[in-house]
Amino acid sequence: MNLLNFLKEDNGNESSMRLLVAFIVVMVIATWGYVSITTKTIAPLQWEQVGAVLGALIAKGWQKGKEATNAPTPPVV
Repeated sequence: MNLLNFLKEDNGNESSMRLLVAFIVVMVIATWGYVSITTKTIAPLQWEQVGAVLGALIAKGWQKGKEATNAPTPPVV
């Protein structure tokens, strides 16, 4: 999978929202993984971390839904 294509929306434009969501998810999971590896135990995820990931994913899903409902309909010929 090409990372640059992953960050593009259906219309071909770059998606800053997708980039932000990916950044949040990667940073939370990377930090959790680093702490788990350095302490040699599975670190618990705090509710703030889970909320940040879920909030970002829900916001992206909401935005995608709004784009789908606001899309112009093609003219009938």
